[in-house]
Amino acid sequence: MKPVKVTGIAKKAGIVVSDDILSFDGNIFTDALDLIYAEGNGQSEVIIKTSDGRRRKILLKDETGEGFGLDFGEKGELSPPRVCRNNCVFCFVSQLPKGMRKSLYVKDDDYRLSFACGTYVTLTNLSEADEERILRYKLSPLFISLHASNKEVRCKLLGLKSEPRDCLKIIEGFVANGIKLNLQIVLVPGYNDGEILRETLQYLLDLGENIISVAVVPVGLTAHRERLTPLKPVDVTVASECIAITEEFYNKREFFAFCSDEMYEIAQKPVPSFDYYGDFSQIDNGVGLIAKFLNEVTEACEFWEGGRKKKVKIGFITGVSGESSLKKATEIIKGKFKNFSCDIFVIKNKFFGETVTVSGLITGNDIIEQLKSVDMSQYDKVLVPSVMLKEFETVFLDGMSVADISTALGANLVPVFVDGDELLAAVFE
Repeated sequence: MKPVKVTGIAKKAGIVVSDDILSFDGNIFTDALDLIYAEGNGQSEVIIKTSDGRRRKILLKDETGEGFGLDFGEKGELSPPRVCRNNCVFCFVSQLPKGMRKSLYVKDDDYRLSFACGTYVTLTNLSEADEERILRYKLSPLFISLHASNKEVRCKLLGLKSEPRDCLKIIEGFVANGIKLNLQIVLVPGYNDGEILRETLQYLLDLGENIISVAVVPVGLTAHRERLTPLKPVDVTVASECIAITEEFYNKREFFAFCSDEMYEIAQKPVPSFDYYGDFSQIDNGVGLIAKFLNEVTEACEFWEGGRKKKVKIGFITGVSGESSLKKATEIIKGKFKNFSCDIFVIKNKFFGETVTVSGLITGNDIIEQLKSVDMSQYDKVLVPSVMLKEFETVFLDGMSVADISTALGANLVPVFVDGDELLAAVFE
């Protein structure tokens, strides 16, 4: 692979953009992981092939921690992602309506992205060479979906007649070689709840401390399940039993097993306190978000220096599952700042179906349709959580932009991160 730009150490060593980088320390250069690993070691013996066909061996030493100065642009990224070989009965991508961004229909199952970005993988497309690479580079932690330790149940959930490789043996090999794992279980009533869940959690607990944590999340079912396997949603009874089982294992080893905030919402139970979640290792899986957010709002209000003079009236937009925590947050703010008033607008998900209640799957058109009769100009700002938007952009899942909605509603729509300090800054600044 040829670099698109050469600077720093590599440039001083005589490498140019026409050189083909073949390997680092004998490892054939295939993607960014090879470069990251080599740079992490501080030095590397690099084999290059020059434009005239000669091979050269160059030693690169990085004593400053700034890297070797090799930029491969998009060619060096972890893309395209490896795609999923499963046909999971609960696959959310299979439940998406037509007409959305193409990237949303990609079913990735890539161990490289698991290490680099924290995406969950099933290991069913992992080759022996991949496994060896993970162990050689010590790619840790990894994020793995293990929906059941029972092989028959696992294959049913993944839509497989049989596993290409034994996932449990792979997991056991990782743990034995010091690879730390975070796991998730998507709970599907009638498949992996009850005793199957207890069996799975016990299996993972017995693997020891290299299993960092396990998150149990409810299956997400949209209104677009035509010709798909009929499934039951998680209800109050199932969610309550799941929480009881999971907390049983939490009590066996603190911070080992958690239910997502959504599971507590379904069970109509309050989420645990801030301290319950330790280092919030599963927060990207919706575990501990509410406790963390409310704690941040409380602390931000305690130390906030601004927002004491002019009156502000704020509109908040949220999904159904975000309503209760947002009400608590605004009550905390009202208790501290008498010049603050607000209204909360709960958007029902018509696009995916009303069984989908999380804020991150609200679309722009649903917001417009449900708020078009409201005078949104009365608010100084209308805040939307950034989880509704494409990362690093201001576009909703259906392609509508923040500007589109602001224009349609006559509102000053402002995205805000789910963070206490960010929330107060958005309200008062």
